[in-house]
Amino acid sequence: MRNFLFFVIALSISCSEKPDLPNSSSTVLSPRDQYIEKQVAKQYQKQSSLAKKDLDFSPFKESLSQLNSENQKKLAQKLEKITILDIQKLFSQKLLSSEELTLHFLYQIQKYDSNKLNSILELNPEALEIAKRCDKERKEGQAPSLLHGIPVLLKDNIASGDSLHNTAGAKALENAQADQDAFLVQSLRESGAIIIGKANLTEWANFMSYGAANGFSTLGGQNKNPYGKFDVGGSSSGSASAVSANLVTVAIGTETAGSIIYPSSQNSVVGLKPSLGLVSRNRIIPITSAQDTAGPIARNVTDLSILLNAMTKPDPNDSETPLTKDPVDYTKYLNLDGLQGKTIGLVTGFEEKLRAEDKEIQDQIIALLKKAKVSVKEITLPPEAYEIKYYLTFYQAFHHELNDYLQKVAQNTNIHSLEEIVAFNKKNLAIHAPYGQKILEQSLLDQYSLEQFEHYNTINRQKAQKYIDDAIKQNKVDFILTLSNYLSGIYPTAGYPALCLPAGYRKSGEPVGFTLVGGYLDDAKLIEFAYAFEQKYFLRQAPILE
Repeated sequence: MRNFLFFVIALSISCSEKPDLPNSSSTVLSPRDQYIEKQVAKQYQKQSSLAKKDLDFSPFKESLSQLNSENQKKLAQKLEKITILDIQKLFSQKLLSSEELTLHFLYQIQKYDSNKLNSILELNPEALEIAKRCDKERKEGQAPSLLHGIPVLLKDNIASGDSLHNTAGAKALENAQADQDAFLVQSLRESGAIIIGKANLTEWANFMSYGAANGFSTLGGQNKNPYGKFDVGGSSSGSASAVSANLVTVAIGTETAGSIIYPSSQNSVVGLKPSLGLVSRNRIIPITSAQDTAGPIARNVTDLSILLNAMTKPDPNDSETPLTKDPVDYTKYLNLDGLQGKTIGLVTGFEEKLRAEDKEIQDQIIALLKKAKVSVKEITLPPEAYEIKYYLTFYQAFHHELNDYLQKVAQNTNIHSLEEIVAFNKKNLAIHAPYGQKILEQSLLDQYSLEQFEHYNTINRQKAQKYIDDAIKQNKVDFILTLSNYLSGIYPTAGYPALCLPAGYRKSGEPVGFTLVGGYLDDAKLIEFAYAFEQKYFLRQAPILE
């Protein structure tokens, strides 16, 4: 659920690698550019996972064989440009069915993803049958929501109580299934969504090795960026790249520190890291309940808001969700006037940390905001805001919360503890843990008493909240703005929301997003602003798939 900071400053890219000393060929690059360069090299090296699972298309073989490739190409072009609202109109006009939509996405996955992008880890063998049932329900006037009949992809750390597995990409959990749906998956089903499958991810949500490649898991292989030879981001890489490549309309990722926002930025999609507690954490393979959350990923803000509606029901078994008041209809915030009267705080003061071209892209976004009459103030955060050592408690939380998950939720597996996972991997590190498992091993060492552990979590959250609250209130701004995940050491620690929108592309064609950070439960306000900006300046270009 997180992109582990590879050195202890929040302005560096969140990842799970410590930086090497720059060599003579890279001294002109910023530390962030150096990291990206090494990540791309890892993601495109000739190393394949010997334990990678192939996608099983056998349940759909006959139906797929009857499809016309030219018709599928035209449908893909149409779906790239429309929203779920438009899809629902096509349903009502009988110009498209849920079965046809689901089969189309299976076709796209088989053609562009299987052993290519590797964004999908497992397909739901019941997807077409569920789609047929949705079509029948629609004919009978039983479509409960805008998400009815729409395929949704789940990151493979979110439990579903069907035949799908929940593995975090790990060989040790290859056969593991859940005792029942995660609360958010149950909510999706009640909304009529079709769970089409599980998305690949950085293994254990990037909490396994300091030297891991973003988007790599033992079971899923190396996920690739559909825009080209660029960092795919982590750890919700599969969710983001699948949506970007039009393999599915919407997907769900998870984040602990940057793992929705960063891959959304890298894959030119819209991603929301919700306020902590807005979405239930029930039956999601954890890192730490202090920061973990699931969140929606889509190609546009409309689809994101529709998906979020189905995810935000209070869960009596999650201590945080009652704090989020009554569920909100986020589609009511799709307001064209959402930019009017707004003031944005542009975070400055760390220009030397920016990647090449970041400043130029940031300036372009600011120019567009000013053109739309949005006031922009340059603000700075105190240096200590970037020095919160929030991650120090993650190891201990992961150890105990994962054990609790494995003992209460995981079925069909002989693995019931982190200790057993570490021992399993050691039997064949080359296959089970190609990048090592130093983080897993470190997590076995409980360095704090329960009182110390809770104290540090509380202090970290209070500090992060104060830095953001003070920045918003003292500067009299509505939101804070930055690029990509430069603030991913602060807003997740506070439990505050962040929304990433496509900002454009570097000269190489690599996507980059800009991120809005708000106060607690400002999720709807972020959606309103993002929607108005998107409708006025749509900056996303579809990738060219081969």
